[in-house]
Amino acid sequence: MDAGALKLLVAIVLFSAPVILAGEQLPKRDVAGRRLSRPQAQAVGAVLGLVIGIGFLLATG
Repeated sequence: MDAGALKLLVAIVLFSAPVILAGEQLPKRDVAGRRLSRPQAQAVGAVLGLVIGIGFLLATG
């Protein structure tokens, strides 16, 4: 496995983890004055994961 494939694999994990964690932790909790449903919580996790994953790829070149 070359360096590019390894970086892509790490970026995929960094994107997926917040989606899974937010989908489990955030539903039925108040976030910014709103109660989030499971799909909304997963969407929040997806945005966070996207920022983290792309940030990782930009930082590592």
